[in-house]
Amino acid sequence: MEQVIVSAWGTRMKVLYMFLVLFLSGCGDLCTVDHLGESKSPNGMYVANIFERNCGATTPYVRVVSLRHIESEFDQDEYDDWVFTLHGQSDIHIKWVKNTELQISYSATGDAPTKRTEWGAVTISYVN
Repeated sequence: MEQVIVSAWGTRMKVLYMFLVLFLSGCGDLCTVDHLGESKSPNGMYVANIFERNCGATTPYVRVVSLRHIESEFDQDEYDDWVFTLHGQSDIHIKWVKNTELQISYSATGDAPTKRTEWGAVTISYVN
């Protein structure tokens, strides 16, 4: 007859491993997103979105303006569509000047914003 020996150490390691797997599988994206507004271009082809990302106590708030085609869904993680980012909780206003011209105005927070001047056929200008 075969004898099976189960050590307390082996059992503890299995329990610890199962706990870690369960814990880490629940740790997806820890960032929260607050959608602050959106504006459609005059011809209705594009949408500019303003949102704020909060990824926890050790990182600053980030305000973002992203652009998308009207038929596309808003996707906070589509970084190629981000045209403006600024750390902090600055006031940001967006205004379509023409069908393919967006103006972004913002109040400075001390950090230098990241600014793109074009996205596809859309040109972007800034006022601060």
